[in-house]
Amino acid sequence: NEQLSWSKTATSLKNSDGSSLDVIVIDENKENTTPEDISNMTLTVTGMDGEEKEIPLTEVASVSEQTSPDSISRDNQRRYVTVTAEVKDGYILSHVASEVENKMESFEMPAGFSYDISGENASTMEAVWQVLKMLALAIVFIYLIMVAQFQNFKSPFIVMFTIPLVFTGGFLALLITGNDVSVMSLLGFVMLSGIIVNNGIVLIDCINRLQIDEGMTKKEAIVKAGVIRMRPILMTALTTVLGLSVMALGIGTGSEMMQPVAIVCIGGLIYATFMTLYIVPVMYDLMNKKPPKAVKDEDLEFEIENVSL
Repeated sequence: NEQLSWSKTATSLKNSDGSSLDVIVIDENKENTTPEDISNMTLTVTGMDGEEKEIPLTEVASVSEQTSPDSISRDNQRRYVTVTAEVKDGYILSHVASEVENKMESFEMPAGFSYDISGENASTMEAVWQVLKMLALAIVFIYLIMVAQFQNFKSPFIVMFTIPLVFTGGFLALLITGNDVSVMSLLGFVMLSGIIVNNGIVLIDCINRLQIDEGMTKKEAIVKAGVIRMRPILMTALTTVLGLSVMALGIGTGSEMMQPVAIVCIGGLIYATFMTLYIVPVMYDLMNKKPPKAVKDEDLEFEIENVSL
């Protein structure tokens, strides 16, 4: 066995990813072990007559070169192999992952084998689902807050029709600029859901006040409210768009990460602002058959007297 004692593992170094690297000490006076050296090895055996003799290794075994893994990894007593890859510049991770999944679905795995796609793509998809849940929760809260403000369920429901307009405008902006839907762009939709309802709130509130305070008919109030509120609505949208324009152009350090947020906000805000001036009045006319009731001073005095008693 002296022929194989030319090298020895002295210690192992731990890498940051948890793997180990053996440190091997090699005797400089010896040459590297070759398959021929192993074939020329001899074994000392004792025969049935008790006599010891040496026989070559090739009489009891065959020597061949094979490829084997450096280490064996297991998870829940099951062996697994990790295959990693990097996305080439110019390609998008989600597109590449989708193509890999399509290829793997058409590939017939051998019996007892399975695969699982993880890594950065899995983390991204998990983050997307978290943002979608956040968006759904934000929409619920927005509706409940408007119910408390309008003291009814119908007016907030009309205002909620502005939120789909945000998604249409945001997706169109991403398509025009060549950006993909990402976690950051979804955050932009969450922000817009709370911004765009302001236009519908001020418009419906103005319509209700014109009918109550000035005694206008529903259609007259809708037309006049559109004229009165158009300028502040457009000014609010314009200031927001101009404030986000620098970020949307990708100017400044770190703006590349926040650029999808600005693009979604600008596209959704421009589209939804102009459509709100048409959609909200139409939905108000269709869903409100009766004019809003005005609270009289007599009713308030009666309630106050009852409380004082």
